[in-house]
Amino acid sequence: MKAKYEEKRLAILQAAFAVVTERGYFAAKVDDVARRAGVAKGTVYLYFKDKPAIYLGLVEWLLKQALTVTVEVVARPLSPRRKLEEILSTWASGVLSNPGVLALLSLENVHQDNTVMKRFRKHILPHIVEMQDAIADIVRQGIEQGEFRRVDPRTAAMMFLSAFRAEMVAAAERPGPRGSVESVKDIFFCGILAEGRGAARARSRVKRQDAKCKIEK
Repeated sequence: MKAKYEEKRLAILQAAFAVVTERGYFAAKVDDVARRAGVAKGTVYLYFKDKPAIYLGLVEWLLKQALTVTVEVVARPLSPRRKLEEILSTWASGVLSNPGVLALLSLENVHQDNTVMKRFRKHILPHIVEMQDAIADIVRQGIEQGEFRRVDPRTAAMMFLSAFRAEMVAAAERPGPRGSVESVKDIFFCGILAEGRGAARARSRVKRQDAKCKIEK
């Protein structure tokens, strides 16, 4: 019975994803979702109490897919850097193959509704934190293995996620072949300081600070 429920719920989410990415959140109607899913409008409300619930369900669905990718990569026998590179490449491939995902994940869709934002924090934020934790664990592993310098793992994880989202937004605004993902990788792992223009001093300063860094256990 539960399996049938989840199957129907997924079918509605997939229909909603198609409608919202085609028309945008505000233009999409529950009637459109029901029609695309091949069910009555009332059936949609059995699974989602209102339109914002559909939106939150879609975001949660996408985040779970991203987390699944992350968990799968983490389990592979790769170096911490390669794990982060694989995660970034796989996420980017999924997003760039369907640019509507970016619009869907944009908080601007619902930010004006305080009630929805409260529900967002309750139902979606835990998944984002889970994602940050997974990335932070990879960074921590890299620090322990000497592949990464001693930084705060959670800060690095937030920067990783922010850099990914920023570059995907830029890619959507300027479509066409470009090395966007490789650019994110290069800047995230290598920074922006040019060799001979402060990089040596920066490394020296980092070494002095490393002794004071507190690494999360």
